Amino acid sequence: MNTQTTKILLTSGATQEPIDDVRFLGNRSSGKLGALIAYAAAVGGHEVTLLLGQHAQPPAAHPRLSILPFTTTADLQAQLHALWPDHTLLIMAAAVSDYTPKNNAIKGKITRGTSDILDVQATPDIVAGLSATTSEHQRIIAFALEEAKNLQDRALKKLSSKSVDAIVANPIQTMESDRIEAKVFCKDGAEFSPGECINKATFARWLISNLHEIVKLPNTEV
Repeated sequence: MNTQTTKILLTSGATQEPIDDVRFLGNRSSGKLGALIAYAAAVGGHEVTLLLGQHAQPPAAHPRLSILPFTTTADLQAQLHALWPDHTLLIMAAAVSDYTPKNNAIKGKITRGTSDILDVQATPDIVAGLSATTSEHQRIIAFALEEAKNLQDRALKKLSSKSVDAIVANPIQTMESDRIEAKVFCKDGAEFSPGECINKATFARWLISNLHEIVKLPNTEV
């Protein structure tokens, strides 16, 4: 068994983009899969820093696992840029909003009938930005959540556009489910899969046990 220890930076849960002091743009991601991966990594002997969305499901406690909260895309981006230089592997499982309101959140609470238009702008591609600053010894695994009929094609496009080492492709049905049917595509053309629809805890253990084959982690200890 490979006992190499890796410093893993992992994100989980959804970002929240405030509209006013009450409402926000978000999504239904529970963060369950990311929490399970974080715990599996810590149990597997790795040092794990988990950036966890405000309302996401936390993992079970472990001495090799530390948790830091995030809220907005900008908050997550800032923490990642600060922490990434001290880690070897990033597993980007968080569901990041594609849009955020322009001109920041409105103070107070928007009343009914005030406006029927929400003016938004695209959020930055956090993973692509981090890839541009990645050192030779670092690796990035991203996630793609798509409709089953478009899953492989869009996952491969994201693998290329984001310049990551691997991408975990899973269908939309994964959300709010205890099970996952995923395939991992690597930049060298390799593909990995647990082979069937399995529960998320089993998938998390499978992913961590196959990290060195999936992303060719450097053979050094930290």
